[in-house]
Amino acid sequence: MKIIDTHLHIWNLEELSLPWLSGEGPVLNRTYTLEDYKNALGADPEYEVEAAVYVEVDSARTDKDRENAFIIGCCADGADLFRGAILSGYLNEDGFKEYMGRYLDVPWVKGVRQVLHVPEALPGTCLGEAFLENVRWLGENGLVYEGCVRNGELGDLCEMARSCPGTTIVLDHMGIVDPDIISRENPSEEETAYRAAWIENIKRLAALPNVVCKVSGLNPAGAWTDETLRPAVDICLDAFGGDRVMYASNFPVCNVATGMAPWIGALDRITRERGEDFQKKLFSENAGRIYKL
Repeated sequence: MKIIDTHLHIWNLEELSLPWLSGEGPVLNRTYTLEDYKNALGADPEYEVEAAVYVEVDSARTDKDRENAFIIGCCADGADLFRGAILSGYLNEDGFKEYMGRYLDVPWVKGVRQVLHVPEALPGTCLGEAFLENVRWLGENGLVYEGCVRNGELGDLCEMARSCPGTTIVLDHMGIVDPDIISRENPSEEETAYRAAWIENIKRLAALPNVVCKVSGLNPAGAWTDETLRPAVDICLDAFGGDRVMYASNFPVCNVATGMAPWIGALDRITRERGEDFQKKLFSENAGRIYKL
């Protein structure tokens, strides 16, 4: 199976500072290279990753330009897997357009992400006037906005997407949903409310034609099985349909729960009954179209 990975991180801790790693364990708090990624597929992989989109790694503010230069260089090299990049940017601050304006003529730059699930990002950040104006500006310039928000703030992302119909909004990690709760046979009252709210928000987002969903980010604390993952995956696939979903590994963050090869295998098995054409769209064709690779 040919695969385009729409969410790949690599980082060199000797070159970039990633403050958020200070609270992580040894699985993530180390350097990850493209060779680590390739090795994660195994010596004789059943699946072939033919291209990938780099997604910014929430580096320190002072390292943004260095990170951008690094990944643009990787894309320009042509020998690596990278065919596009999502850069980091502060859409809620003055100077965003000037900052991104330097990259408008760089063909490998496909969009922008501002991580909004961090403590310093207050609820409602993506609904600020400057933020919305800059999201619209991205669409006017052929770039996407990657939405990475706390699960409880998916409603904010929905309102933002509705206010910016000319911009493609990419929902990262299915809204950072807890697959344990979604798959639990006997959920508590609180878990039932969580599940209902997530499903409603997914349906509201999917009803907007400018929103697409990355199928990724499932890190169950309990049993890592197809049946734990399937309910959340199926809900997203049913809501967004075959043309607005994209496979993503979220490497190396996926290593917290399992690994990249097991995740590909699980998603392959979960979606196999949907047919070969559906799988081609999910694993590669939609990514090529949405990111203009």
